[in-house]
Amino acid sequence: MFGYFDTMLRYFEFAGRSSRTQYWVYTLISVVLVFVAFYLDVAVLGYFRPGVSGLGPLTMFCVVIHVIPNITVTVRRLHDSGRSGWWYWICLVPFIGGIWLLVLMCLGPDTYGANDYGDDPRESTWAAPRSKAVRLSRAQLFVADMEARRRARGPWSPSSES
Repeated sequence: MFGYFDTMLRYFEFAGRSSRTQYWVYTLISVVLVFVAFYLDVAVLGYFRPGVSGLGPLTMFCVVIHVIPNITVTVRRLHDSGRSGWWYWICLVPFIGGIWLLVLMCLGPDTYGANDYGDDPRESTWAAPRSKAVRLSRAQLFVADMEARRRARGPWSPSSES
């Protein structure tokens, strides 16, 4: 869940790197949200018109708000594998381009540690950046605090809010 919120907070940020986990968590959650929006369009709003190529309003809203973060997280993922963000345009090549971009998203980083595009996202943490102080926004601090509480609680322990 942290990968999704981090990607949405970095809405227009093409610089830097994103890990495979962040990329795939964001992709999974955004696809699930689009399917939920489609279900709500059909079940609740009754927006199903066979033969008419059009999405319902909730589905369109969900798709529109996820287009730019999808591009930015893909570019940052390409940076993590040591490639330029311009490789994103390979997806315009029919069939082969989309498959090749999918393969690039599955590959690990070219080297461990920092590369030309920034520090390794797996080595740095939100709470304690390694070498330089990074000023975080309120939203980023909130998400970092939420993630730190989740990690401290552990994956299988019951939440203390209950």
